[in-house]
Amino acid sequence: MKIMKKRLRIVKRFEKREKFRYPRFKIRSVFARSHLWKWAWGIGLISSLSLVFLLPSTGEITFFNKLGMVILIIFFVFIFFIYLCRFWAQFLMAKPLSLCAILIISMALIGRIIILLPQVPNYFIPIAFLSILTSLLFAPPLSMVVTLLLSILFSINAQSSHLLPVLVMGGIVGAYSATFVHQRTDLTKGGLYVGMSNVLIILAVGLLASHSFPRVAFFALWGMGSGIFSSILALTVLPYLETYFGITTDIKLLELSNLNLPLLNRLSIEAPGTYHHTIMVANLAEAGAESVGANSLLTRVGAYYHDVGKILRPHFFFENAGAGKNSYHDKMAPNLSSMIVISHVKDGVELAQRNRLPQVVIDTIREHHGTGLIAYFYREALKERGKEKESIYEENFRYPGPAPQTKESAIVMLADSVEAAFRFSPQKTLKSIHSQVKKVVNNKLKDNQLDECDLTLGEIARISDAFVRTLTGVVHTRGRYPEEMLKSRSVVG
Repeated sequence: MKIMKKRLRIVKRFEKREKFRYPRFKIRSVFARSHLWKWAWGIGLISSLSLVFLLPSTGEITFFNKLGMVILIIFFVFIFFIYLCRFWAQFLMAKPLSLCAILIISMALIGRIIILLPQVPNYFIPIAFLSILTSLLFAPPLSMVVTLLLSILFSINAQSSHLLPVLVMGGIVGAYSATFVHQRTDLTKGGLYVGMSNVLIILAVGLLASHSFPRVAFFALWGMGSGIFSSILALTVLPYLETYFGITTDIKLLELSNLNLPLLNRLSIEAPGTYHHTIMVANLAEAGAESVGANSLLTRVGAYYHDVGKILRPHFFFENAGAGKNSYHDKMAPNLSSMIVISHVKDGVELAQRNRLPQVVIDTIREHHGTGLIAYFYREALKERGKEKESIYEENFRYPGPAPQTKESAIVMLADSVEAAFRFSPQKTLKSIHSQVKKVVNNKLKDNQLDECDLTLGEIARISDAFVRTLTGVVHTRGRYPEEMLKSRSVVG
């Protein structure tokens, strides 16, 4: 009965989170009071784009032309805002909206300057600069929508229907190429891809317009330059945007996964047992994340840093004590031992902040034990007190939390506990591994440590299977080499 109630509670929590993630959007809700600051953002974006596209004013542009452009900008901003509300509600916060507005206005300003320069063809507009950055910092679908809207505005403002397909296709290629960026230098490859797509589209447009070959070649060179210029701009600006807006891209995570970085190198030297434990946890966590479609890179990086707090007092943790040595906890009261063990979370957060790790990694460090109970020292305290068990408070032997808030943090928590159970288990057969993993996961569920993340029971089962497969691969027997077999035969003979 208790298990059924537990499952129903998890299902209801998941359904609630799904409704929050994809809320039923109604246009009349846009006019609610809670959206006043978003209205201010929209009005500011409309005003900025209007100034960019209408200034400097020329005699050829009439009042009605200006009015038409303003109406178009208002309509596009309104459509963009509705799109955000319906599909990307997580970006409807001050920082993401501010960053999005900065990128749109900057791109509009750069494009408008190029349109006003008579010696520079309009094909040089670096629209891929916007699409690459928006794809990396937000999401590729959002990048494509923004690119399409600005491309239409540029083509109307430049009065060139031939410009629209070049900008749209270049922006789409830029957004798509950003999904394959694994290091900062890969951005230059994306710029080359955008440049080549620009050359092909300009060639197609030139053939349709019956332009001469020298003219098409001239425009194609500027189109190639647009792609390269876009990648250079994105490569220059991206680190500053990551820092000032606190956004962690996959590029940043890949840089943090380098095991030769100072903090991880220090962990390997000062707490080698914890370092080996960390590598195992990272392998387990990555396999678990891939099995449920979570961010495996973020999970691996979070696992690398989850125990960095043990650097300060490494010998108080079992994996660093060494064989044949007395535990430092033998001469200490369970309460004090518990405080020292719990403190490694706080120490890890401070070390991570000092080394300027991203907030998502710091959150994993803070949440990887949740509000779990240090059962060993709690039982020791109960034994010492004997009949005075009422004076022992379980809360003093629990981590401060919070419980994992994301799938990635929850997977690191499970991988951490599973690896510890596997390390100290005397039996390492397939059956024993499966029972150990099941026991650890069930204990976390019973202790309500997975109540605040959006893992379903099906996903938890797939994560458990991934853990079992990974640990089974670690446990293997080595076959005897031919030299050993010959030697044994000669001894027998």
